[in-house]
Amino acid sequence: MRLFPALLATPFALLCFGQQTTIRTTVPLVVLPASVTDTNGHFVYGLRASDFLVLDNGEPRPVRVDDPDAAVAPLALVVLIQTSDLSRSALLKIKKVGSMIPEAVAGANGEAAIVTFSDEVKIVQDFTNNADSISDTFHDLKVADSGKGRMIDAAGKALDMLAERPKAARSAIVIIGESKDRGSSGKLNDLLSRIQESRATVYLLSYSAYLTAFTTRGSEYEPPDSGGLLSAITETARLGKKSAAEILTTATGGRILKFETKSKLENDLIRLGSEIHSRYILSFTPSEDQGAGFHTIQVKVRNRPQLEVRTRPGYWSSTAVTQ
Repeated sequence: MRLFPALLATPFALLCFGQQTTIRTTVPLVVLPASVTDTNGHFVYGLRASDFLVLDNGEPRPVRVDDPDAAVAPLALVVLIQTSDLSRSALLKIKKVGSMIPEAVAGANGEAAIVTFSDEVKIVQDFTNNADSISDTFHDLKVADSGKGRMIDAAGKALDMLAERPKAARSAIVIIGESKDRGSSGKLNDLLSRIQESRATVYLLSYSAYLTAFTTRGSEYEPPDSGGLLSAITETARLGKKSAAEILTTATGGRILKFETKSKLENDLIRLGSEIHSRYILSFTPSEDQGAGFHTIQVKVRNRPQLEVRTRPGYWSSTAVTQ
């Protein structure tokens, strides 16, 4: 196995362990959507390029910054919703929050598309800014008679859809489902390469299929015919490896939020929308003589070490990595 030293130093790089792959990509301009929060978790606005210190493999880079208030480019949002049998109780809550997507998450100038995934990946609503269409699509979500949840394939479909949107648009993928993939035909490593090129940020609103069943009123809940609840309990016991969703959120600088109740899901959507629309867009041009491979990125706010910056851990540059 041959790895670049820089590759070993980052969480993103470790995701590739144990997989046979070759990744090749060129990054002429590195774009880093980034959120900045204080010790209380409040978003910090008004920072300028001179406030940021960006280190590329430890080397400082001159950076351009677009402030959140100045970022007028509309958001292209794809919401991926797991509809497999295990999601039955969670869907009863998810179906009721569709009206929040246009205003709280997509924003006034944004548009959203909705994709469901179980044993199949389906576009149930193409990009729209029509609040009624989005709300109705959520309300009409149906549980699939399948235990599969093809998250990786659904994320690949989301990237296909985002690729057709205007290049200037900001983009985000919100996954509402479990944190692991169930039965995708696509490979996670291939998806990571595509995510790097797309600049999309991935967020996860996750739930436990076991816990959500116990926060659902008895009058609403219908036990799954296939024993999905029992499957969920046994599944939690054998999950030991980092999940696909954790890898995607880490690799793109996104966030994982977890809910069990409808009110918690509503609060998570508000928090998620605030983060998406509070992000600075940092960009810089890499050095012409930089080495090939994975480049570790560190972003800090100068003279304010108490502030936390959330962004991608790095980028690939003219890479040919063979494992």
